Amino acid sequence: MNKKNLKNFELIKKINKDFFINQKSDILICLILLLIVSLTTAIYPFLIQKVFDNFTENKYSWFFLPIIIALVASIRGIAMFFQIKQVSKVTLKVSIDIQKKLSNHLLFSDLDVIKKISSGNHISRIMNDVNLIRDSVERSLNNLIRDLITIICLIVYLIWLDWVLAVVVLSIYPLALKPIISIGKKQRFYALSLQEKMESLTSFLSEIFRNISMIKSYSLEKLEKNRINKSLDSLFLSLFDIVKGRAKVLPLLEVLGGIAAAFVILIASYRINSGFMTIGSVIGFVTALLMLAQPARALGTFNTILQEGLSSLQRIYKQLNEMPKIERISNVKKELKIPNNPTIEFKDVSFFFEKNKIILDKISFKTKKSKMHIIGESGSGKSTIFNLISRFIDPKKGNIFINDVNIKDVSLFSLRQNISLVSQETVIYNDTFNNNISLGKLNATKREIIKAAKLANIHDFIISQENGYDTVINEAGSNLSGGQKQRISIARAFLKNSKILLLDEVTSALDSKTSKNILKSINQLSKNKTCIYISHDDYEIIKNSQKLIISNTKIK
Repeated sequence: MNKKNLKNFELIKKINKDFFINQKSDILICLILLLIVSLTTAIYPFLIQKVFDNFTENKYSWFFLPIIIALVASIRGIAMFFQIKQVSKVTLKVSIDIQKKLSNHLLFSDLDVIKKISSGNHISRIMNDVNLIRDSVERSLNNLIRDLITIICLIVYLIWLDWVLAVVVLSIYPLALKPIISIGKKQRFYALSLQEKMESLTSFLSEIFRNISMIKSYSLEKLEKNRINKSLDSLFLSLFDIVKGRAKVLPLLEVLGGIAAAFVILIASYRINSGFMTIGSVIGFVTALLMLAQPARALGTFNTILQEGLSSLQRIYKQLNEMPKIERISNVKKELKIPNNPTIEFKDVSFFFEKNKIILDKISFKTKKSKMHIIGESGSGKSTIFNLISRFIDPKKGNIFINDVNIKDVSLFSLRQNISLVSQETVIYNDTFNNNISLGKLNATKREIIKAAKLANIHDFIISQENGYDTVINEAGSNLSGGQKQRISIARAFLKNSKILLLDEVTSALDSKTSKNILKSINQLSKNKTCIYISHDDYEIIKNSQKLIISNTKIK
C-alpha cells in the first residue's frame, strides 16, 4: 500500500472512530435495508427470464409471475424509501457532528491560531468542506454497499445463466479501472484547489459586506465589482475542472457497456443456435447486463466523489489536530481569588510572533496605584499587554502575577472572570438589548441588567425604543451610534463587576461630548478596581493614575 492510500485509509479509520462509532444501530438498519434493496433489484432479471420461458413451457399460471413481480417491486419500493431516509439520517448526523466538533475546536483554540486565517475561511471549512464529506459518506453507503451487492448478485446470476458469455462480457469492464483511478487522483487535486478558492471567496465577500459603508463612501463599487467577478470567474474554472473530471467517467463506462452488449448479441446468437441458451435466458442475461450498467456507473463515479470528500476531510483533520497551547478548559484547578484593587506585575516579559520582530522586550512593571495609564504609539505593544494579562497569548519569556500569584497557576476561567475588557471595537450581536448586556453575566436578573444600563447611561435610550430592552439590534449594531455601542460594552462590564478593568482606547473614535459621558461611566465603573487604560497620547483621562510609556518594545 502506497503512502497516499495509507493516508486515505487512516482518514477513513479516523472518521469511523470519531463519528460513526456511536451510530452502530442506525448503520445496522441501513445495511439491512440496503441488502433488501440490492436483492430485490437483482432478482428482476431472473423473473423476466421465467416470464419468457413460461411462454413456451407453460409451467406457471398466467397471473402467478406478474403477482410475484408486483410483490417484489412493492418490497423494493418500501425498502428503498426507508433506506434513503435512514442513509440520509446517518449522513446528516455525521456532517452535523463534524460541524459541531470543528466549531467547538475553533471556539476553544488559541487566539493566534484562529486569526491565522480569516473568518470566511473558517466558515467555508465548516459549511462547504463538510457538505462535500456528507456527499462522500452518502455515496459510500449507497455505492459501496447497495450497488456493490447488486453488482455481485447480478454477476452471480450471469455466471449461473452462461459462464462462458459472462466471462467474455465481464472481462471488458476491468479495462476502465486504470483511467477511473487516474481521474480520481486528479479530482482530489482539483477539489483541494476548489476548496481553497471557496474559502477565499467566502472571506472576500464577508469582508466586502462588512465594509459596505466605506466602499460606498469612496465610490469603490466598480472596483469591488471587478474583484468579485474575477474571483467568481476563477471559481468557475475550478468548478468546471471538477465537472470535466466527473464527465469523463460515464462516457467511458457507456462505451464499454456498448461493447459488452455487442459481444452479448454476437455470442448469444451462437449459443442459442447451439442449444446452450433459451430465448428466456438471453433476455434475462441482457436484462441483467442492462441493470448492471447503472450501479457500475455509480461505482465508477464514486471514486471521484470519494477523493473530493477525502481532500475535505484531510483539511478538517489538519485543523482539528492543531491543538491549543493555552487551553480554554485548563487542567489547573486552582481558582484566582483576589480582593479589591489587586496588583498586576510583569517580570522580564518578552513576546514576539517571529524572533526578528520583537513586540515586548523584557518589560517589567507593577501597578502601584489602582489606576494605570499606558501610553504608546500604534504597534508599540499596548494591546499585547492586555492580551497577556487575559492569557489570550502567553509570554515567550518572563511571568505575569496578580497579587503575587502567577496567572499560569490558576484556571483560565477564574482568571478571565476577574477581568473585564472594554475595547474600542465593541462587539454587538444581532439580538436584543437585554441579551447583549447580559453577556457580562449570563444569569443576571432583569433588575441587575437595568441597573448596569443606568450606570452606563444607556437605559434612557433603550426604553425609548419600541420594545425597550426586547428591541433587536441590527447586525453589528448598525442602527446604533459609536457612543451607544460603547455604553452597551460598559454596561456589560458593570454587570460582570470584575476586580480588573482593561480599557483599550475606548474613546478614541468618539466625539468630545460622547467621550466625556463615557468617561463619567468609566470613572464610576473603576471604583474599587484595578483599572488599566491604554491610549496613543499623554492625555490622562483617569485621574490620579500611574503612567507607563512604551516605546520601541521597552518601557521608558
